[in-house]
Order: sequence, then C-alpha cells, then structure tokens
Amino acid sequence: VVRAAVMEEAVKQKSHRKRQAGPKAEKKRSKKGSVEGKNPKAFTFKSAVRAARAVKRNLDLQSRREHLPSVDRSPQEPPPLCVAVVGPPKVGKSTLIQGLVRNFTRQNLVNVQGPVTIVSGKKCRLTLLECGNDINTMIDVAKLADLVLLLVDASFGFEMETFEFLNILQVHGFPKVMGVLTHLDVLTSAKTLRKTKKRLKQRFWTEIYQGAKLFYISGMVHGQYPKTEIHNLGRFISVMKFRPLEWRSAHPCVLVDRVEDLTDPQAIRVNSKCDRTVSLYGYVRGTHLKQHSSVHIPGVTYPTSMPPSL
Repeated sequence: VVRAAVMEEAVKQKSHRKRQAGPKAEKKRSKKGSVEGKNPKAFTFKSAVRAARAVKRNLDLQSRREHLPSVDRSPQEPPPLCVAVVGPPKVGKSTLIQGLVRNFTRQNLVNVQGPVTIVSGKKCRLTLLECGNDINTMIDVAKLADLVLLLVDASFGFEMETFEFLNILQVHGFPKVMGVLTHLDVLTSAKTLRKTKKRLKQRFWTEIYQGAKLFYISGMVHGQYPKTEIHNLGRFISVMKFRPLEWRSAHPCVLVDRVEDLTDPQAIRVNSKCDRTVSLYGYVRGTHLKQHSSVHIPGVTYPTSMPPSL
C-alpha cells in the first residue's frame, strides 16, 4: 500500500517549467545577446594559439607527403615484397615467421631455412627473410628489404646490433621499418609493463621517426604467438604501400630463392671435388641488370655476361 502511494505521488509531480519572468530569466536573456537563438562563438576558435598550432601541423603533414617525382623501374609483374625479420638472437624471429606463414597459408612451418615466399592477397606476395646476427648478412638484407620488422626484447631493451642495423639502413635508402616488441609476458606488473612500453616507444621513435608503427606481442601460448596479434600484424603488412627507393633503382640485385646443381652425377661419384655447374633462381629487384656488370656473391666478385632480355 505504501509503495502504491509513493508511485501515485511520483506520477502527480509536476514537470519542470522554464522561468518566464524574474532575475534568473532576465540574466539568461541578456546572455543570449541581440541575436536570438544563435551562439556567436560557434564559428570561431576558442584559442588562437591552438588554431595556429593546428594549421602548422596540417602544413607539415602536407609537405611531408610531397616528394620529388620518382620513376618506378620495377617490371610489369614485380617481384614479391621482401619482408626482413631482424633482431638479436633468441628474440623470436623464427617464431614470428612461422606465425605469419600459418596466418596466410593455414600450414605449419617446422624449420625456417632460407627465404619463404607466400601469397598475402590477390596481387601481393611476400618473401619472408630471417636476418642473422652477422654484419655481412645485415648489409645484404639492408640492400634488398622492402619492409623491416625490427624485433626488440621488451625485457632487455634495444641492443647494439639493432643500432648497427639502423645505421646500415641509412646508407642503403632506408626502407620502411616497423617495430615488434616481444617477451612482454616476462613483465608481470601492469605498471612496469606500461612504463616499459612507453620508454621503448619513445626510443624507437627517436631512432626512426615520430609516429613509427610499433606492435606489441604478448607471451607465447603453446609455443606460438597469439593468433589475433599475428593476424593484425599480417593485415597491416598486406595493405601497406611502398614508394620506389632511389638507391634501389640504381643498384639492381637478385635474391636467390632456389639453387639447383646441374653437374653430372657420374662425375661427382668419380671425383667428389670436381667443378660443379650450379643454377641460381631468383627475382631481379630494383631495376634491370646491365650487360657485362660484375656479380657479387658474398665471398667472391667476378664479371659476367648477362643474357638478352626475353
């Protein structure tokens, strides 16, 4: 009975009525000014300093997009994009490549031996390449990589090899670089994790550029990285657009995907140290190879005659 009485009283309560007369109503009316129903500050800036900063920032962004016109010398059917996975030992390079292969092909790759080429879209192929902790390998990878996935151990931080590789990149045209933080599961405290992420992000931006993309990969589950995080990384790579680098257009190179020994098996049986005939297969990157140009294989440089274009 009491509840019913309370509900009846609530229903009987009058709705709020605006004041039509009195000091409050007059004060509101004077605030509106001469123009009735229009806000004079609606179409102007609140702060002139902030507006100037916004204009300056937009002009900076616009000027960054403006580049000198560059000629794309890549063939009609371009080679697969070379994605180099770089980082110190035991940081998770092979696990990341296996995760990307599983994401795009739904197949497990047990051992990573040499470049792995996969189809990431209707018109996009990726060649995943693992870079060892060796100065010669770093130089070769810096010459042909279109995108560099720079792996950093979050529990340790940046290592000397990472800075060495970035210095090598600057000499060879500096392709796109994306950072990937691994071993985040070692940091158990949420506060430490947040501070570490912020510190490494600022350091990464100092080395690359402000706003460079940095991915966070949490701990491993059953020896694999989480499916969602690898899927997001793969999606970001597959939709990325690349500009032709001037250094690459002037320095053609071939990344060998397959090696075939054409030597007669009988000659090998007779003499295991006989001269071998080896065939190398791979895409020419950058621009066309020139006639009578020298070919450099790590460890040896010799002149060769190139075949005529087909």
